[in-house]
Amino acid sequence: MDILDTSKHTKEESVRILSEELEKHPILVLTGPQGGGKTTLAIQLLSENVGAYFEGRARAAQPVVLIRKDFVEKMKGELYEKRKLPIFEGDEPVYVEVSVYDQVKLLVENIFDVMELGEPELIRQLTLLTKKMGVVPEEIELIASDEELVKRRLARHLDAKERLTTLIEKEKKYGIESNLWGIQGAKITDVVNREGVADYDEDQISRTIKDFDRIIPTKGMTLEDCLQTMIEISNNENNESGFLVEHSGEDEKIVSDLIVGKGANSIIGVTLLEIYVGFRQNRSLYRAYKHAKDGKLEVIHSYTPTLQELEYNANPWNPPLSIEIPVLSSADVAASERFDIMVSVIRPDGIVESSSKKRKKELEEIVSGIVGIEE
Repeated sequence: MDILDTSKHTKEESVRILSEELEKHPILVLTGPQGGGKTTLAIQLLSENVGAYFEGRARAAQPVVLIRKDFVEKMKGELYEKRKLPIFEGDEPVYVEVSVYDQVKLLVENIFDVMELGEPELIRQLTLLTKKMGVVPEEIELIASDEELVKRRLARHLDAKERLTTLIEKEKKYGIESNLWGIQGAKITDVVNREGVADYDEDQISRTIKDFDRIIPTKGMTLEDCLQTMIEISNNENNESGFLVEHSGEDEKIVSDLIVGKGANSIIGVTLLEIYVGFRQNRSLYRAYKHAKDGKLEVIHSYTPTLQELEYNANPWNPPLSIEIPVLSSADVAASERFDIMVSVIRPDGIVESSSKKRKKELEEIVSGIVGIEE
Protein backbone atom coordinates (compact mmCIF):
# COMPACT_ATOMS: atom_id res chain seq x y z
CA MET A 1 0.00 0.00 0.00
CA ASP A 2 1.26 3.47 -0.92
CA ILE A 3 0.66 6.59 1.17
CA LEU A 4 -0.02 10.05 -0.19
CA ASP A 5 0.19 12.96 2.26
CA THR A 6 -2.21 15.44 0.70
CA SER A 7 -1.21 18.21 3.10
CA LYS A 8 2.23 18.24 1.45
CA HIS A 9 0.89 18.66 -2.08
CA THR A 10 -1.45 21.03 -3.84
CA LYS A 11 -4.74 19.59 -5.07
CA GLU A 12 -3.40 19.71 -8.64
CA GLU A 13 -0.24 17.82 -7.67
CA SER A 14 -2.23 15.15 -5.83
CA VAL A 15 -4.53 14.69 -8.84
CA ARG A 16 -1.52 14.31 -11.13
CA ILE A 17 0.04 11.68 -8.84
CA LEU A 18 -3.17 9.68 -8.67
CA SER A 19 -3.73 9.98 -12.45
CA GLU A 20 -0.31 8.41 -13.01
CA GLU A 21 -1.22 5.60 -10.61
CA LEU A 22 -4.47 4.96 -12.51
CA GLU A 23 -2.47 4.64 -15.72
CA LYS A 24 -0.43 1.86 -14.10
CA HIS A 25 -3.25 0.15 -12.19
CA PRO A 26 -6.75 -0.47 -13.62
CA ILE A 27 -8.29 -0.33 -10.12
CA LEU A 28 -7.42 2.25 -7.46
CA VAL A 29 -8.79 1.99 -3.93
CA LEU A 30 -8.41 5.24 -2.00
CA THR A 31 -8.54 4.84 1.78
CA GLY A 32 -7.80 7.04 4.76
CA PRO A 33 -9.43 9.25 7.39
CA GLN A 34 -12.16 11.80 6.83
CA GLY A 35 -10.63 14.93 5.33
CA GLY A 36 -7.79 13.09 3.60
CA GLY A 37 -9.19 14.09 0.21
CA LYS A 38 -10.58 10.80 -1.12
CA THR A 39 -13.86 12.09 -2.55
CA THR A 40 -12.56 15.51 -3.61
CA LEU A 41 -9.56 14.11 -5.48
CA ALA A 42 -11.53 11.21 -6.98
CA ILE A 43 -14.05 13.66 -8.49
CA GLN A 44 -11.18 15.71 -9.91
CA LEU A 45 -9.71 12.51 -11.40
CA LEU A 46 -12.84 11.65 -13.38
CA SER A 47 -12.18 11.81 -17.12
CA GLU A 48 -12.65 9.78 -20.30
CA ASN A 49 -10.14 7.32 -18.83
CA VAL A 50 -12.44 6.40 -15.89
CA GLY A 51 -15.36 4.00 -16.24
CA ALA A 52 -16.65 3.65 -12.68
CA TYR A 53 -16.55 5.44 -9.33
CA PHE A 54 -17.86 3.64 -6.25
CA GLU A 55 -17.83 4.66 -2.59
CA GLY A 56 -18.83 2.93 0.56
CA ARG A 57 -21.82 4.81 1.89
CA ALA A 58 -21.35 3.95 5.56
CA ARG A 59 -20.95 6.72 8.09
CA ALA A 60 -17.19 6.60 8.38
CA ALA A 61 -14.23 7.29 6.11
CA GLN A 62 -15.70 5.75 2.99
CA PRO A 63 -13.18 4.06 0.69
CA VAL A 64 -13.30 5.14 -2.95
CA VAL A 65 -12.95 2.61 -5.77
CA LEU A 66 -11.94 4.00 -9.17
CA ILE A 67 -11.93 1.65 -12.16
CA ARG A 68 -10.36 2.47 -15.49
CA LYS A 69 -12.77 2.44 -18.45
CA ASP A 70 -10.96 -0.31 -20.38
CA PHE A 71 -11.09 -2.62 -17.37
CA VAL A 72 -14.78 -1.86 -16.75
CA GLU A 73 -15.52 -3.19 -20.24
CA LYS A 74 -13.36 -6.24 -19.63
CA MET A 75 -15.12 -7.02 -16.31
CA LYS A 76 -18.56 -6.60 -17.89
CA GLY A 77 -17.61 -9.27 -20.41
CA GLU A 78 -16.36 -11.71 -17.77
CA LEU A 79 -18.95 -14.02 -16.20
CA TYR A 80 -18.72 -14.33 -12.42
CA GLU A 81 -21.59 -16.78 -11.92
CA LYS A 82 -25.02 -17.85 -13.11
CA ARG A 83 -27.09 -16.95 -10.05
CA LYS A 84 -30.31 -18.84 -9.35
CA LEU A 85 -33.32 -16.62 -8.73
CA PRO A 86 -36.32 -17.55 -6.54
CA ILE A 87 -38.40 -17.58 -9.74
CA PHE A 88 -39.49 -20.55 -11.87
CA GLU A 89 -40.58 -20.95 -15.47
CA GLY A 90 -42.72 -24.02 -15.17
CA ASP A 91 -40.57 -26.47 -13.19
CA GLU A 92 -37.26 -24.89 -14.20
CA PRO A 93 -35.51 -22.27 -12.03
CA VAL A 94 -34.57 -18.96 -13.62
CA TYR A 95 -30.91 -17.92 -13.62
CA VAL A 96 -29.32 -14.52 -14.13
CA GLU A 97 -25.80 -13.97 -15.39
CA VAL A 98 -23.67 -11.95 -12.95
CA SER A 99 -20.57 -10.32 -14.42
CA VAL A 100 -17.38 -9.62 -12.52
CA TYR A 101 -18.32 -5.95 -12.73
CA ASP A 102 -21.70 -6.60 -11.08
CA GLN A 103 -19.94 -8.47 -8.30
CA VAL A 104 -17.51 -5.61 -7.68
CA LYS A 105 -20.44 -3.23 -7.12
CA LEU A 106 -22.02 -5.75 -4.77
CA LEU A 107 -18.79 -6.15 -2.78
CA VAL A 108 -18.49 -2.41 -2.13
CA GLU A 109 -22.05 -2.20 -0.89
CA ASN A 110 -22.14 -5.40 1.16
CA ILE A 111 -18.70 -5.37 2.76
CA PHE A 112 -18.52 -1.72 3.69
CA ASP A 113 -22.14 -0.69 4.12
CA VAL A 114 -24.18 -3.76 5.07
CA MET A 115 -21.71 -5.96 6.94
CA GLU A 116 -19.32 -3.17 8.01
CA LEU A 117 -16.30 -5.45 7.64
CA GLY A 118 -13.86 -2.65 6.82
CA GLU A 119 -11.25 -1.71 4.26
CA PRO A 120 -8.92 -4.75 4.59
CA GLU A 121 -11.78 -7.15 3.86
CA LEU A 122 -13.02 -5.08 0.94
CA ILE A 123 -9.56 -5.02 -0.63
CA ARG A 124 -9.00 -8.72 0.07
CA GLN A 125 -12.21 -9.75 -1.68
CA LEU A 126 -11.67 -7.32 -4.57
CA THR A 127 -8.22 -8.83 -5.05
CA LEU A 128 -9.56 -12.39 -5.04
CA LEU A 129 -12.09 -11.36 -7.67
CA THR A 130 -9.84 -9.45 -10.08
CA LYS A 131 -6.62 -11.42 -9.64
CA LYS A 132 -8.06 -14.10 -11.90
CA MET A 133 -8.16 -11.46 -14.61
CA GLY A 134 -4.53 -10.52 -14.04
CA VAL A 135 -5.22 -7.33 -12.05
CA VAL A 136 -4.53 -6.54 -8.40
CA PRO A 137 -6.20 -3.40 -6.98
CA GLU A 138 -3.78 -0.71 -5.87
CA GLU A 139 -4.55 0.73 -2.44
CA ILE A 140 -3.42 4.28 -1.76
CA GLU A 141 -3.96 5.76 1.69
CA LEU A 142 -4.60 9.49 1.67
CA ILE A 143 -3.45 11.20 4.85
CA ALA A 144 -2.84 14.75 6.08
CA SER A 145 -1.68 16.51 9.22
CA ASP A 146 -4.12 16.55 12.14
CA GLU A 147 -4.54 20.31 11.84
CA GLU A 148 -5.30 20.09 8.12
CA LEU A 149 -7.78 17.23 8.60
CA VAL A 150 -9.82 19.15 11.18
CA LYS A 151 -9.68 22.31 9.07
CA ARG A 152 -11.04 20.42 6.04
CA ARG A 153 -13.76 18.66 8.03
CA LEU A 154 -14.99 21.94 9.50
CA ALA A 155 -15.23 23.48 6.02
CA ARG A 156 -16.33 20.49 3.93
CA HIS A 157 -19.97 21.62 3.73
CA LEU A 158 -19.00 24.85 1.98
CA ASP A 159 -18.26 23.26 -1.41
CA ALA A 160 -20.31 20.07 -1.00
CA LYS A 161 -22.94 21.01 -3.60
CA GLU A 162 -20.26 22.19 -6.02
CA ARG A 163 -18.39 18.87 -5.75
CA LEU A 164 -21.54 16.82 -6.25
CA THR A 165 -22.56 18.94 -9.24
CA THR A 166 -19.14 18.36 -10.81
CA LEU A 167 -19.52 14.63 -10.19
CA ILE A 168 -22.84 14.21 -12.00
CA GLU A 169 -21.71 16.49 -14.84
CA LYS A 170 -18.62 14.32 -15.41
CA GLU A 171 -20.66 11.12 -15.13
CA LYS A 172 -22.80 12.22 -18.06
CA LYS A 173 -19.96 13.73 -20.08
CA TYR A 174 -17.71 10.66 -19.88
CA GLY A 175 -20.26 7.86 -19.37
CA ILE A 176 -19.06 7.06 -15.85
CA GLU A 177 -21.13 4.92 -13.50
CA SER A 178 -21.28 5.98 -9.85
CA ASN A 179 -23.17 4.85 -6.75
CA LEU A 180 -22.75 8.08 -4.78
CA TRP A 181 -25.97 9.50 -3.30
CA GLY A 182 -24.47 12.33 -1.33
CA ILE A 183 -21.51 13.60 0.66
CA GLN A 184 -21.32 15.37 3.99
CA GLY A 185 -23.36 18.51 3.52
CA ALA A 186 -25.20 17.82 0.24
CA LYS A 187 -27.16 15.12 -1.60
CA ILE A 188 -28.24 14.22 -5.13
CA THR A 189 -31.99 14.84 -5.28
CA ASP A 190 -32.77 12.32 -8.06
CA VAL A 191 -30.48 9.30 -7.60
CA VAL A 192 -32.21 7.32 -10.36
CA ASN A 193 -31.58 9.86 -13.12
CA ARG A 194 -28.52 11.27 -11.35
CA GLU A 195 -29.79 14.84 -11.48
CA GLY A 196 -30.07 17.77 -9.10
CA VAL A 197 -28.10 18.66 -5.98
CA ALA A 198 -29.49 20.04 -2.73
CA ASP A 199 -28.69 20.56 0.93
CA TYR A 200 -29.77 17.98 3.48
CA ASP A 201 -33.29 18.44 4.83
CA GLU A 202 -33.65 20.04 8.26
CA ASP A 203 -34.50 16.71 9.90
CA GLN A 204 -31.51 14.91 8.38
CA ILE A 205 -28.10 14.62 9.99
CA SER A 206 -25.48 15.91 7.56
CA ARG A 207 -22.47 15.24 9.83
CA THR A 208 -21.10 18.74 9.29
CA ILE A 209 -21.08 21.93 11.35
CA LYS A 210 -24.43 22.74 9.73
CA ASP A 211 -25.85 20.37 12.36
CA PHE A 212 -24.55 22.62 15.13
CA ASP A 213 -26.40 25.60 16.53
CA ARG A 214 -23.05 27.07 17.50
CA ILE A 215 -19.48 26.20 18.46
CA ILE A 216 -17.86 27.32 21.72
CA PRO A 217 -14.03 27.20 21.62
CA THR A 218 -12.63 25.19 24.53
CA LYS A 219 -9.10 26.61 24.38
CA GLY A 220 -8.20 27.67 27.91
CA MET A 221 -11.26 25.94 29.41
CA THR A 222 -10.97 23.22 32.03
CA LEU A 223 -13.12 20.10 32.20
CA GLU A 224 -15.11 21.77 35.01
CA ASP A 225 -15.64 24.87 32.84
CA CYS A 226 -17.01 22.74 30.00
CA LEU A 227 -19.33 20.77 32.28
CA GLN A 228 -20.66 23.97 33.85
CA THR A 229 -21.30 25.47 30.39
CA MET A 230 -23.12 22.31 29.33
CA ILE A 231 -25.37 22.38 32.38
CA GLU A 232 -26.17 26.06 31.79
CA ILE A 233 -27.10 25.32 28.16
CA SER A 234 -29.34 22.45 29.27
CA ASN A 235 -31.15 24.57 31.85
CA ASN A 236 -31.44 27.75 29.78
CA GLU A 237 -31.95 26.41 26.24
CA ASN A 238 -32.92 22.73 26.53
CA ASN A 239 -30.44 21.96 23.75
CA GLU A 240 -27.95 19.12 23.67
CA SER A 241 -24.27 20.01 23.86
CA GLY A 242 -21.06 18.03 24.07
CA PHE A 243 -17.31 17.73 23.59
CA LEU A 244 -14.52 15.15 23.38
CA VAL A 245 -11.91 14.17 25.95
CA GLU A 246 -8.83 12.07 25.25
CA HIS A 247 -7.52 9.90 28.10
CA SER A 248 -3.87 8.88 27.84
CA GLY A 249 -2.39 7.21 30.89
CA GLU A 250 -3.11 9.45 33.86
CA ASP A 251 -3.60 12.51 31.67
CA GLU A 252 -6.75 13.77 30.00
CA LYS A 253 -7.25 16.65 27.61
CA ILE A 254 -10.16 18.22 25.78
CA VAL A 255 -9.72 17.56 22.05
CA SER A 256 -12.68 19.38 20.49
CA ASP A 257 -14.70 22.54 20.74
CA LEU A 258 -17.86 22.42 22.83
CA ILE A 259 -20.67 22.21 20.32
CA VAL A 260 -24.36 22.97 20.77
CA GLY A 261 -26.83 20.95 18.76
CA LYS A 262 -30.06 22.00 17.13
CA GLY A 263 -33.32 20.86 18.65
CA ALA A 264 -34.44 18.91 15.57
CA ASN A 265 -32.06 15.99 15.97
CA SER A 266 -29.22 14.58 18.03
CA ILE A 267 -25.88 14.91 16.28
CA ILE A 268 -23.42 15.13 19.12
CA GLY A 269 -21.55 11.83 19.17
CA VAL A 270 -20.85 10.77 15.60
CA THR A 271 -20.49 14.29 14.20
CA LEU A 272 -18.03 15.24 16.94
CA LEU A 273 -15.98 12.12 16.20
CA GLU A 274 -16.00 12.65 12.44
CA ILE A 275 -14.96 16.30 12.58
CA TYR A 276 -12.49 16.46 15.44
CA VAL A 277 -10.97 12.98 15.50
CA GLY A 278 -11.80 10.84 12.50
CA PHE A 279 -12.34 7.11 12.58
CA ARG A 280 -12.42 4.14 10.24
CA GLN A 281 -14.08 0.78 10.00
CA ASN A 282 -12.08 -1.76 11.96
CA ARG A 283 -14.17 -4.85 12.59
CA SER A 284 -13.22 -6.51 15.87
CA LEU A 285 -15.78 -8.44 17.91
CA TYR A 286 -18.52 -5.90 18.72
CA ARG A 287 -16.51 -2.91 17.62
CA ALA A 288 -17.09 -1.73 14.06
CA TYR A 289 -14.95 1.43 14.09
CA LYS A 290 -11.63 2.63 15.43
CA HIS A 291 -10.83 6.27 16.17
CA ALA A 292 -7.54 7.91 15.27
CA LYS A 293 -6.42 8.88 18.79
CA ASP A 294 -3.87 6.82 20.72
CA GLY A 295 -5.60 6.96 24.10
CA LYS A 296 -9.15 6.22 25.21
CA LEU A 297 -11.64 8.65 23.76
CA GLU A 298 -14.68 9.96 25.64
CA VAL A 299 -17.80 11.69 24.34
CA ILE A 300 -19.39 13.83 27.06
CA HIS A 301 -22.81 15.19 26.21
CA SER A 302 -25.79 16.62 28.01
CA TYR A 303 -29.14 14.96 28.62
CA THR A 304 -32.13 16.44 26.82
CA PRO A 305 -35.42 14.75 27.78
CA THR A 306 -37.16 15.31 24.43
CA LEU A 307 -34.34 13.76 22.41
CA GLN A 308 -33.98 10.87 24.81
CA GLU A 309 -37.72 10.23 24.68
CA LEU A 310 -37.70 10.20 20.88
CA GLU A 311 -34.79 7.76 20.86
CA TYR A 312 -36.49 5.55 23.44
CA ASN A 313 -39.80 5.45 21.57
CA ALA A 314 -38.06 4.68 18.29
CA ASN A 315 -37.12 1.23 19.62
CA PRO A 316 -40.20 -1.03 19.25
CA TRP A 317 -38.85 -3.41 21.89
CA ASN A 318 -38.98 -0.83 24.65
CA PRO A 319 -42.03 -0.95 26.94
CA PRO A 320 -44.50 1.99 26.95
CA LEU A 321 -43.30 5.13 28.67
CA SER A 322 -44.38 4.36 32.21
CA ILE A 323 -40.84 4.32 33.54
CA GLU A 324 -38.15 6.99 33.79
CA ILE A 325 -36.08 7.16 30.61
CA PRO A 326 -32.48 6.00 31.18
CA VAL A 327 -29.92 8.80 31.28
CA LEU A 328 -27.53 6.68 29.21
CA SER A 329 -29.60 5.72 26.17
CA SER A 330 -29.32 2.48 24.21
CA ALA A 331 -27.73 4.54 21.40
CA ASP A 332 -25.04 5.72 23.84
CA VAL A 333 -24.33 2.15 24.97
CA ALA A 334 -24.15 0.94 21.37
CA ALA A 335 -21.83 3.81 20.41
CA SER A 336 -19.42 3.00 23.23
CA GLU A 337 -19.05 -0.53 21.86
CA ARG A 338 -19.05 0.24 18.14
CA PHE A 339 -16.52 3.08 18.37
CA ASP A 340 -14.44 1.77 21.30
CA ILE A 341 -15.05 4.92 23.35
CA MET A 342 -16.46 6.02 26.69
CA VAL A 343 -19.78 7.85 26.65
CA SER A 344 -20.79 10.01 29.60
CA VAL A 345 -24.10 11.87 29.93
CA ILE A 346 -24.83 14.79 32.29
CA ARG A 347 -28.37 15.73 33.30
CA PRO A 348 -29.22 19.39 34.06
CA ASP A 349 -29.77 18.49 37.74
CA GLY A 350 -26.28 16.99 38.02
CA ILE A 351 -27.15 13.32 37.66
CA VAL A 352 -24.31 11.56 35.81
CA GLU A 353 -24.25 8.28 33.89
CA SER A 354 -21.34 6.77 31.99
CA SER A 355 -20.33 3.60 30.19
CA SER A 356 -17.39 3.55 32.66
CA LYS A 357 -18.18 3.18 36.37
CA LYS A 358 -14.87 4.76 37.34
CA ARG A 359 -15.49 7.76 35.10
CA LYS A 360 -19.00 8.16 36.47
CA LYS A 361 -17.63 8.66 39.99
CA GLU A 362 -15.01 11.15 38.78
CA LEU A 363 -17.60 13.24 36.94
CA GLU A 364 -20.08 13.07 39.84
CA GLU A 365 -17.51 14.71 42.12
CA ILE A 366 -16.91 17.57 39.68
CA VAL A 367 -20.59 18.09 38.81
CA SER A 368 -21.73 18.01 42.45
CA GLY A 369 -19.58 21.07 43.08
CA ILE A 370 -21.02 22.87 40.07
CA VAL A 371 -24.65 22.12 40.88
CA GLY A 372 -24.05 22.89 44.56
CA ILE A 373 -22.62 26.32 43.69
CA GLU A 374 -25.55 27.10 41.38
CA GLU A 375 -28.09 26.13 43.99
